[in-house]
Amino acid sequence: MNTDSSRKQRLKFFFLNVAAFAVIFLALGFITLQMLQSSAYRQTDESLKKMSQNQTRIDWEIQRYQQDNPFLNPIENMPVPPKNAGETDDPAGNRFNSQVILWSATGELLNKEVLGGRFNELQNLTLDTSKLEQVTEISIADGEEAGSKMTFHSLTIPVADAGDSNVAYAQFMENTDQITQSMQTFQTILLLCMILFWLLSIAVSYFISKQNMKPILASWKKQQEFVENASHELRTPLTIIQNSLQRLFTKPNHTIMEESESIAQALNETRRLNGLTTDLLTIARSDANEEVLDKQPLQPASFIEGLVPPFQEIAEMEDKLFLVENFAKTPVSVDERKIHQLLVILLDNALKYTTAGDRILLQSEISGGDTWLLEVKNTGPAIPDDEKKQIFERFHRTDPARGKQTGGYGLGLAIAKQIVTAHAGRISVHDWQPKGVLFRIRIPIK
Repeated sequence: MNTDSSRKQRLKFFFLNVAAFAVIFLALGFITLQMLQSSAYRQTDESLKKMSQNQTRIDWEIQRYQQDNPFLNPIENMPVPPKNAGETDDPAGNRFNSQVILWSATGELLNKEVLGGRFNELQNLTLDTSKLEQVTEISIADGEEAGSKMTFHSLTIPVADAGDSNVAYAQFMENTDQITQSMQTFQTILLLCMILFWLLSIAVSYFISKQNMKPILASWKKQQEFVENASHELRTPLTIIQNSLQRLFTKPNHTIMEESESIAQALNETRRLNGLTTDLLTIARSDANEEVLDKQPLQPASFIEGLVPPFQEIAEMEDKLFLVENFAKTPVSVDERKIHQLLVILLDNALKYTTAGDRILLQSEISGGDTWLLEVKNTGPAIPDDEKKQIFERFHRTDPARGKQTGGYGLGLAIAKQIVTAHAGRISVHDWQPKGVLFRIRIPIK
């Protein structure tokens, strides 16, 4: 991936993250404000509704208006109106934040005298009968302080039985200045916090976009390395085959026996090329998740017994000691063909990287009742610690020159790891003391 494409992709991730954070913060702010406003005014609105349903309270207010006495106590046999939420013990219910306004049918405010000093604040109030029996929010200019406004929640109801008075409507009002100011303060704080955290999210988005690009760039780098290594490995056998065939054309009169060396060389490289392409196809299918395991119950003891004889024969021919410790008796659920390929890779490597007099040991047992433990050990050269971290990477060889001599391409252990991973298992490499290498495989039995 070139620098320009990488930059464009990173910018795309960055702006997507910034936009996502912005939407989240806006949605969170909107929901928070809606919930807070609903809860902040709920008690006030419920208080207004209770007051409007209290007929005794309405009758009492009408009597206070008729007698022009704001301090009128309840008359005999008239029950004291129930105290609403937030009311004091004042029998007149003359709370600072609550007011009851009586209106005539023509919109005249009737109980001015009863309101007393509060009338100066409410002198700009007018009757609105368009939303009777509904809680509304009103804002009126303060008659005492120029330029300022007061906010109220109001509920107006018609008065059906007002006796000989001319009261047509009763308006219940609750001052909400403190709540409104608190809400405005909260909105300001919330807005500042949203802006601050959104700016912080820009930095986070930059970091996230950078982190998101890392696996893409790593994958692209691996792909480039894979293509380069595969091209290099394919070029060598193709060149040898081409040279061998061209040599045959320079000697058209020679017999097959006379050119058997060139023909054998071409055939040998063809076989190696076929093996390489098979390995490359296996890795490519695994990367594309096209490899599907065919898991079937398998008896590990009989499986191992049928697998090792050819390797024991080769070891005997090369004066090496091949030992088998076959203890696994519990059936396991695996893809037999893949496990066979896995062990062939490990045993083949053990034979390749050992010399006459070395030992090779294959151990098989059930560990912990739920894991098939396989270990392939040999007394060949140890693998340096820094090499152990890269040994399962594609085209990696601990000894490149020796790998070419033995016909290896550095793909076997990469394929082995893919097989183990596909079985939800683990493969690791360790030193076998006092000398040698140990490959340990753990595969769940189910």
